Amino acid sequence: MNFCKWYKQISKQISKQISKQISKQISNGQFSKLQTRLLLSYLLVIATILGAFSTAVYALVARDRNQQLNASLRQIAAASASTLEIIEHEYEELTTEEEYKGYIPRDADGNFLPISLSQLMDKYQAKSIPDFVPNPLISTEQGVEWFDRKQELMVREGNFFPKNYLPKIVSPKGQIIEQGNIRSFILPVYAAAKSEQSKPEQLLGYVRATKSMDLLNAELRRFQQGLMAGVAIVSGLVTVGGFWLVSESLKPILQSFEQLKQFTSDASHELRSPLTAIRASIAVMQSHPERVHPADVDKLKAIASASAQMSQLVDDLLLLTRMDRQAPDRAAWRQIALDEILEDLVDLYSDRAEEANLKLQSQLIPNLEVYADAFQLCRLFTNLLANALQYTPSGGTVTVSSQRSRTHALVRIEDTGIGIAPDQLPHIFDRFWRADQARSQHQGGSGLGLAIAKTIAQTHGGDITVHSQLGQGSCFQVKIPLP
Repeated sequence: MNFCKWYKQISKQISKQISKQISKQISNGQFSKLQTRLLLSYLLVIATILGAFSTAVYALVARDRNQQLNASLRQIAAASASTLEIIEHEYEELTTEEEYKGYIPRDADGNFLPISLSQLMDKYQAKSIPDFVPNPLISTEQGVEWFDRKQELMVREGNFFPKNYLPKIVSPKGQIIEQGNIRSFILPVYAAAKSEQSKPEQLLGYVRATKSMDLLNAELRRFQQGLMAGVAIVSGLVTVGGFWLVSESLKPILQSFEQLKQFTSDASHELRSPLTAIRASIAVMQSHPERVHPADVDKLKAIASASAQMSQLVDDLLLLTRMDRQAPDRAAWRQIALDEILEDLVDLYSDRAEEANLKLQSQLIPNLEVYADAFQLCRLFTNLLANALQYTPSGGTVTVSSQRSRTHALVRIEDTGIGIAPDQLPHIFDRFWRADQARSQHQGGSGLGLAIAKTIAQTHGGDITVHSQLGQGSCFQVKIPLP
């Protein structure tokens, strides 16, 4: 019986090679998801780079423009500080000498109100600001104020002034203060020492230069909008270029996948004939037990079992190959009663459940119809039901139930079996997958049952989800669109 050994070795090698090739195979739907993930990852990286670059550019430009505004305020304050001593002298004459009494208006409390630079010099009948006053100071977007050493406002010029008072403590080098859309620079002015033996510099007063930030903010907004428009245009071009690059880079991979699918299809077709011949030969030999040596009976049974398993694997591979490579053939689709199919399956597997000491029950609603291929749906629910019965220990329960939602028919196959570990749940629909615990307790099967069920559900526009707890059981839910 060298034939037995040869057959077992060959069948194992073929099964191993096909399993190895198919486990690497990716269907068209999975390839599309891979392409989408690569494109989105590429776009995310580019968007992050563009976002970081535009943010850095905007920050640099904003810092530069703010520094320019601060430098302008410092320059105006420094130029105006040179006139503080003269302005203070002239203002003191207007407030103390009798001949100028009533020249400066007062508020309700009797305090002097600030006057403009032109009003200060009107006592000389001057029609313009003297040469020692910096020019230009008058602007609708800026203003200059002169304070005495007690921080009392004396003179101001311009049309833009903050409403807040000076801070009690001002840095000798000046201080920038920002309030709303107003930015001010406050500069303390000291009297210059006449000699090294003179007393320390004496505070004369303060000068506050103010500018509106409306122009700066408007300029930065325009710049920001330009950056955003540029990023949007570049992102659009990158999206088009990225889609082309991803498509080109995946072409060799797609070609390899197609070759794998072709190999699967060819291998499955080529294996069907010799497998059929082998199974027929073994059936003939088993029908004449008197011709078989007693020592070879178990070997024939092993070969018969292996050939049956190999035939099932080939059929499963052919089915998956057809569903992967071809669009759904809706010619065989029709309006079918889902509850009748499920009831027939429950009746069919009731004897098997009874033999395994399992309770198989159904909770089906009537008149639940879907538009589908009856043979494929039967295959789908057969795989799920057989899987539930196989992995439920003696004394357990398997329940088949149906429900109707607004848009889908829902079928649940729930068991009290061994369950699936949380880390293995994402892989249960992978081809040739079987949990380690299940594999250690149950032998047989190709590991394609759940993959076939998932593919059939997706072919019909539906899906399969699973909830499971280790040691407590699993619940598979199938969603099929209603007609």
